[in-house]
Amino acid sequence: MSHPTDVAKFVEDLDGGVLAERLGTILSHAAASATDNPKKKAKVSIELTVENIGSGSKVGVSHKLAFKIPTAHGTQSEEHTTETVMCVNTGGEMTLEPKNQFDMIGHAHRKDASQGEKH
Repeated sequence: MSHPTDVAKFVEDLDGGVLAERLGTILSHAAASATDNPKKKAKVSIELTVENIGSGSKVGVSHKLAFKIPTAHGTQSEEHTTETVMCVNTGGEMTLEPKNQFDMIGHAHRKDASQGEKH
């Protein structure tokens, strides 16, 4: 594997950024609950399942975010499962958009614009 996936960017891209936002909220809630109930533990987990989609270089990433948070008289728990389609680039690197994406219109207009700027 010569091109590892940028984990921070990957997590931000999952579910259009909603997973990262939800994770931040849950982590803060878990920390507050754990300090309010010092003899109990909070648990937050992320489960990722990567599955090939068709014959191309795309995968479906199923992401489940689950938590169990202590309360004064028990626990509160919930889980959210969503899926994001990711592109697989050279070396297995996963990104939201392919890194080898071509300009569908062509490059001629870019050459003309750059030549005009040089004059």
